[in-house]
Amino acid sequence: MHKRTFKKGTPIFKEGEKGLEAYLIESGKVLIVKKGPTAPVIVAALPQGTLFGEMAILDGSPRMATAIAGEDTVCVVVNSMQMHQRLMSLPPDILRILTGLMEYVRSTVPFDQRAKIGQSLEPTPRDQQAHLMLPTQAVVDGFGLTDPMLKALVRMLCDYTRRRLPPTLVKT
Repeated sequence: MHKRTFKKGTPIFKEGEKGLEAYLIESGKVLIVKKGPTAPVIVAALPQGTLFGEMAILDGSPRMATAIAGEDTVCVVVNSMQMHQRLMSLPPDILRILTGLMEYVRSTVPFDQRAKIGQSLEPTPRDQQAHLMLPTQAVVDGFGLTDPMLKALVRMLCDYTRRRLPPTLVKT
């Protein structure tokens, strides 16, 4: 792992690119931008301690959005081999949970977007399954993770999953 500094306004990666690295924000802020019908749309402003860019290196799919330094930013950079080594060091039960959550996140849209694309707001079987897999904070704390990259990954996957679940299913 190494660190990389990005000046404000500098693209870190672009939507559609192949993902070769993930980033943990050590200082600064990163804007996540998606192509909109008429102009780019900022979908998130990520603070210090946030992991981003991980989905593309975990499952080999193209980048889902563009990441831009929102201010001067320093990131710890991890490549796909390093990330996979970290994941393989996890106990099998934890790895199964994370894999299931990654699959759910990739295959669903956030709950608040479902009506906009004509999807039902009723919980689906996939929602029910993700709800059962989603660990509570007490369970996550019980994982005993010490690696900051893995801690950030678990936190991020849980947050992404909660945003996709119907509110009636969300655990804290």
